[in-house]
This record gives sequence, C-alpha cells and structure tokens, in this order.
Amino acid sequence: MKLVAILLVLLPVVAVIAILVRRHFSLHKDGSWAVPEIAGRLQKLEVLYGRSLEDATAQYVEQRFRQFLAGLGMLWILGLGVLLLPSEDKDSSGIQRPAAGEDAAGITVQLTDGDKEEEFTLSVGSRQMTEEEFEAAVSSAGVSLEKEILGGNSSLDFVTENLVFPKKDPAGLLKISWDTDALTIISRNGTVRRDNLEEACSVTIRAELSDGIRERTVSFCATVVPKSYTETKVERVQRILAEMEEGSRADETFTLPDQVDGVVVKEKSNTAGKMICKLYPVIVLTAGVFFFLRGSREKEKLKQREEILQSVFYRFVKRLTLLIYAGASLGESLLTAAAVEEQFLTPEVRYAVNRIGTGSSESGIYAELGRHIGLRCYIRLFSTISTAAPRGSSQLLTLLEQEVQDAEAETKEAARRKGEQVSQKLLLPMILLLAVVVGIVLYPAIAGM
Repeated sequence: MKLVAILLVLLPVVAVIAILVRRHFSLHKDGSWAVPEIAGRLQKLEVLYGRSLEDATAQYVEQRFRQFLAGLGMLWILGLGVLLLPSEDKDSSGIQRPAAGEDAAGITVQLTDGDKEEEFTLSVGSRQMTEEEFEAAVSSAGVSLEKEILGGNSSLDFVTENLVFPKKDPAGLLKISWDTDALTIISRNGTVRRDNLEEACSVTIRAELSDGIRERTVSFCATVVPKSYTETKVERVQRILAEMEEGSRADETFTLPDQVDGVVVKEKSNTAGKMICKLYPVIVLTAGVFFFLRGSREKEKLKQREEILQSVFYRFVKRLTLLIYAGASLGESLLTAAAVEEQFLTPEVRYAVNRIGTGSSESGIYAELGRHIGLRCYIRLFSTISTAAPRGSSQLLTLLEQEVQDAEAETKEAARRKGEQVSQKLLLPMILLLAVVVGIVLYPAIAGM
C-alpha cells in the first residue's frame, strides 16, 4: 500500500519535471516542438497558414499542457493523501510462540537421519505470564470490563438491559467465569430480570480471572432499576454525556459522540482517506475518458469533413470545367465552383485565390491548396491545375475533362459501396420481419391442431 502511494506521488512529480524541461529548455521551445499531426489537424479544421497556424498550434498545445499538468497535480494530491493514511500492515517473522492467553500453535517438524526423513507435529504452547504480568493483566482487565459488560446500558448505576459477560478479557490473556449475589436478578450469563422489582436493587457482580495457574476476583456493583421507572430520552442523553465527560477528564480534549440513542450530538466524518482510495481510480479513469472523448470528437469532425468534401468533388470539378469552357478566368471559376460547399471548400479556395492576387506563385499556391485539403482527389486535381495552368487553357480543359470522367466513375463506385452497406444493415431487420410473417401464417394452423 505504501509503495503504491509513493509511486503515485513520485511519478507525477517526475512527469511534470520532464515536461517542464522539455517545454522550456528544449531546442524546440519556440513552439515547433508540437506534434506535427496537431498542426495538420488544425489546418484541416480551419483555414490556417504561416504564423496563424503556428499560433493556433501553440495555443492548442499550451491548453492541453495546462490540462495535463492540472491532472498530474490532482493525481499527486490524491497519491499524497493515500501515502498519509495510517498503515495497517503488520510485520511477520514466521511462527512464534503464541502470546499469553492464546491457544497453542502446531508446527510441522522434519527430522532427517541420513537417508531417513520423518515429520511430526509439535505443539507450541502459549507463553506463561510472570507474576507481575498477571497482576498487570488483572488490573487492566478490571478497568476494561467495567465498560465492556455494560451492553446497551450507559452505566452500571442505571441498568435496564442485559449485561455482556465475555469469556475472556479484552486483551485475550485471561479466562473469565462470572457469578452474582442475586442470580434471580442478574444471571451468570448477564441476563437482567426486573419484572418483579419494586425499587432499585444493587447487585454485586464477580468476575474470576485466571491464566490457568493463578486466579483473581474482580467485583462490580450494578444497580438494576424497576420497569416502573422511566427515564426520558433527554435525561438519558444528558446523563450519558455527563458520565463520558467525567470519565475523560484525564485527557486533554473531550470529543462528543456522533449520536446517543438516536439523538445526533455532533456530525463527524473520518472517512476522507478511504474515500480518496476509492475515488482515485475513478478520477484517473474519468480523466482518461475525457481526453479520449475529446480526441474522438476531433477525429469525428475530420471524418465528417472528408466525407463532405469527397461527396461534392464531382460537382466541383464539373462546374469548374464548365466555367472555364465559358471563358471565365481560373480564379473566378474556382471561387464560383467552390460554392457547392460553403463550410470547408469555399474558405480554402478563397484564401488561395487571394494569395495569388497578392503576387504569390500560382503553381505553388494550387499545389499547396491540394495538399492542405488532404484528399487524394483534390491533391490530384490541383496538382494538375498547377502544372497545366501556365501552359494555357486548352491543355487545362483537356485534363479537366479527364478529371470529370474519373470523378464521375468514383462517385458511382462510392454510391454502389454505400448501397451495399445499407443493404447489409437492412438484412437483419428483413430476416426478423420474415420470421414474424411466417409465425403469423403458421400460428392458425398450429393452434388448430
């Protein structure tokens, strides 16, 4: 338990140190140390280039970095809480002689005489107490038994319920036999009979303590009250609290109990350490699920983007070809054709055309646009445009016509695959529906047999 707690404390500390060193002392501490996949993902989700992409990537990484540090800090605090819990482990040094008052222990002894081996069970008896130890045990038992025998009673001065007469002292060192001077009121097993009492009666209780060799008798005086006397709950609680306070005056502090006879005195909780142990794996699992779901949402958004761009590609390239045939410029044709998809395609194309308008290399911009969109069909299309655009519109139109034919074929194939997937999903409902119909048809015939 302690070893696990130490690891829970040290591992987050080591992880934080490693991350801080990597973050502030690495050769890439300017922000380029971020995983390239993050930059690529952000670039696909938004129109980001150059400095804006670097800033968005750094902000994204910084946000995840702070969340991760906060999680490590939480784990460190919880691990420290586990470490501070009191240990319940006990050291074991093998079989030892049982302590005084305990039962004998048996150990298996192996005897070897040359080639012969024999085993037998040796009974190891409990240790006998010295005279001083016996007297100390009797004295301690007398103090402990005065509280233990009370049972449901608050005091021996006001006995209304059965007493508890244990067979051994609380330490388990001495055997006890019980007797009273009024067996009709308090029996040897602690049963209290007060049906015939008309007034309070004092009964002497004798506990005979023995270690098997010596014997001592400890006496207690109990006052049994008749059933006719009733004590209110408020009086009972007040008396119990007063007795508790009086009995603990040797202590530096006096702590009230949680409740007395169903009456709440003070609400107190000492389960913080145990709750930390129980909640630790839940918190770790919750944090893991949170980060997993966050990444899953981003992947789902990327997948949705790819599906949308893939579905509009045929219309985009066909409109682009028709516009160039009509005599429109390449930039105008691209902006008009990109209107088939406003969320992802239009911002990408508009940004690229604006960059060309500022004097950037046309071929390089179109090739970069295809790579930024990231889908194979767009990469192929804009690579073709970047190569053919400088050579004239006639060669560009020839290549675009081929792209239209290829896009049409790919669209048909995609529709066919999607139809197959839908039909496969409908197969099970159709089988269930067929089974229901067959059951309906056969039921009258079976019921009439």
